[in-house]
Amino acid sequence: MGRKSKAAAMIQADLVESRNSPYLAAVENLTPALQDVVSEIDNLFSDAQAASLTAYWRIGRLITEVKGDPEQYLTAEQQAQHIDGAALLMSIFAPVYTVDQLRGAVNFFEKYPSEAEIVRLLSLRCPDRPRWRLTTSHVQLLAQIPDDQQRAAIEEKCAEEAYTARTLATELQEMRGKQKSSGRTHQAPKGLKQQLHDLLQHQRRWIARSETLWLNEKRDNIYDDIANASPTKFDATTQGYFAEIIENFDKMSDLVADHRAMCAKVQEELNKREEVEDDTEEQDASPRRRSDMTR
Repeated sequence: MGRKSKAAAMIQADLVESRNSPYLAAVENLTPALQDVVSEIDNLFSDAQAASLTAYWRIGRLITEVKGDPEQYLTAEQQAQHIDGAALLMSIFAPVYTVDQLRGAVNFFEKYPSEAEIVRLLSLRCPDRPRWRLTTSHVQLLAQIPDDQQRAAIEEKCAEEAYTARTLATELQEMRGKQKSSGRTHQAPKGLKQQLHDLLQHQRRWIARSETLWLNEKRDNIYDDIANASPTKFDATTQGYFAEIIENFDKMSDLVADHRAMCAKVQEELNKREEVEDDTEEQDASPRRRSDMTR
């Protein structure tokens, strides 16, 4: 029998400790008055965790916006001195919050750039422990995982096994130790769910950054800055960047059209599949065929 990981041992210890608690009682065995108190406290905890997580994400978004738009947020003198807006913000809050905490908020926003992702994180539940919630401490650790697929897998594991932040930290330490000891890592083939999540993550990140930074209509965006830039700022290097951006958008336009065409073909096949009323056993027994559209 294999040796238990530290994370697994911690989970088992937590379970044993909670089961042996003299105060552990099924809610249905409580008086109606105490059940109401339990429900109210549960809602308060849930609201507090949701507010904390959302606030942490918004802090990361605001710092990112300041860093990406110095002309909007910095004085001319600060810009001339190449002051970093994000670093300036962090120094202002340094007496109360550490730089690591604020950088963690930025990292959190970068890994989860859309509000839809925050809603998804807040909706994660453990079947065996319905009162378990993902906390700010959890997301600080999750945001340290660079790979989107690996992070999504750990998110699901957190919810399935009701990880505490301490258990998650131990799990990540063990993962890093295995990666260092094994040298070059070899990724397993991605399943359909992970592939779709990967594509969706890239879409959400692009849309979120476009809406909040590059195409923001509530204030001057990057294109306003380009149009109003002085000749000294719009130098040869900047012009080269802009020319490449235009060229890349042309390529992206073609790629998006290809993606849309493939989605339409897949949807057409799915619609055909729904119309076919073959016997379920015959469908299960039939060999998988390769789609005509990818031949």
